[in-house]
Amino acid sequence: MNHPNLDHTLRQLRLSGLLQTLPVRLQEAAANRLTHAEFLELIFQDELSVRQERVLKRRTKAADFRHLKTLEDFDWHF
Repeated sequence: MNHPNLDHTLRQLRLSGLLQTLPVRLQEAAANRLTHAEFLELIFQDELSVRQERVLKRRTKAADFRHLKTLEDFDWHF
């Protein structure tokens, strides 16, 4: 990103999700003339998504599943 101070601030605030998506969201906001509230909603949703994904990965790892199976992998013919 072209804003070293902003990068540093986001890292200090532990907003890595924002750090990843901010350049794209800034372009999107300019192109679509988003309001400040719309822009904030988008970037906060990005941060929440990243955090939720991280929590899921951490919990899956902590559960120590032998074989990770999805519903698609389940044999429903019993």
